[in-house]
Amino acid sequence: MENHQQDKIICSSATCTGCATRCHRQQKAPLSRDEALTILFERVRFDLAKEFVPLSQALGRVTAEPTYAAFSVPPADTAQHDGIMVNWEEVKELLAGGCRVLSENQFRLRVMGSVLEEPFDTVIPLEQVSHLADGRAEIRALPYQGQGIGRAGASIREGERVVPANYRLTPANLAILRFAGVERVPVWKKPKAAVIPVGGDLVGPGCRPGPGQVVEADSILVEGILRECGGEAWTEPVAGDSEELICQAILRALPHCDFLILIGGLGRSGAKYGDYTAQAVEKLGRILAQGMGFGPGGKAMLLGEIQEKCVVGIPAPPHAALTQSEQYLPAIMERFLHCPCYERPEIKARLHTDYQSGVRSGYHPHVALSWTEEGYEIVPVRMGDTVDCFVNATGILIEEAEDRLMKKGEPATVQLLWGEKTVRRRSRQSD
Repeated sequence: MENHQQDKIICSSATCTGCATRCHRQQKAPLSRDEALTILFERVRFDLAKEFVPLSQALGRVTAEPTYAAFSVPPADTAQHDGIMVNWEEVKELLAGGCRVLSENQFRLRVMGSVLEEPFDTVIPLEQVSHLADGRAEIRALPYQGQGIGRAGASIREGERVVPANYRLTPANLAILRFAGVERVPVWKKPKAAVIPVGGDLVGPGCRPGPGQVVEADSILVEGILRECGGEAWTEPVAGDSEELICQAILRALPHCDFLILIGGLGRSGAKYGDYTAQAVEKLGRILAQGMGFGPGGKAMLLGEIQEKCVVGIPAPPHAALTQSEQYLPAIMERFLHCPCYERPEIKARLHTDYQSGVRSGYHPHVALSWTEEGYEIVPVRMGDTVDCFVNATGILIEEAEDRLMKKGEPATVQLLWGEKTVRRRSRQSD
């Protein structure tokens, strides 16, 4: 590669050898997900500013720096339960002399949470007090010295770290922050993504498609995944099938977002079949990787850069968009927010029927899980843009072997799309 001019790479295939700039022209074979993301993360910046938000708006946000207690809890030594406060040494001497009755100046009747008063240093529980009358108290036993006292700072010390950096805030975190006197927390701003659907065959939501048309539905899928990961997303108007129109759409959206997602128009044959998205990305910036080694949809998947911002090209059929979005978008969001996003547990399950694995390991079809007394069974569902794939599926099969027949009863890895309680309930409902 020779040089950069206004963020556009001037390149001829004859000059790739020895080039230090990694891009899709150096791909000799489809990349794995991790290989493609490594290239993207090396070449593109994923910086976010931080902001302070009130606790009422902080649920699910990711902390940008550690947060510390504003004061100690409790702020003073206090009674941990209802009882009488006493001076332990004084009462010990009384008991040694055979007296179990305390006069009114030798104790204080106090409820849980009362501040410890001098010279008292121990709280005797009311259960250990035999009689209270006429300003006197008779006790059954004397506990150890200091019993029943909650020391200042025993729960939280002033200046103690309450929440670390790069931590997604839960309801419990909000409660302990307020308990420690914190009402505003520093968080990363939400990554903003602009979504641009591409295609002259697309009609808007609510429209009935005519022959050769489809409703544009992938953008709501992509927006939903990004929001679940803690980001913000919006969909731009559909860009027409031409390099110029796609470039115009990109340049309109790019100043307002942290990264850009293009859906459709990614066929590797380019203009020959009316696909111009890759050409538009390369005209304005660079393609870093295109063609991933897992499917469905991996052959067209694209990662790139324009004006130092991440650009993701996602194939248009909904089931392909779903698979690729699930694999790439959470990882990109994690890079922005420095914490896990969209986590899914993995289990081992047995195949209900024989299954032919993909040509290359890394095919991720959606499946249904059936719960039996012996554990989970994997039941294939109809792939493609079907209700089975998008609604009835409860897991994602992670193939670990290339192009072979997997036999009935063989164990395989499945990522759960739902919690196990939901998976088992849906399994029972489908029986």
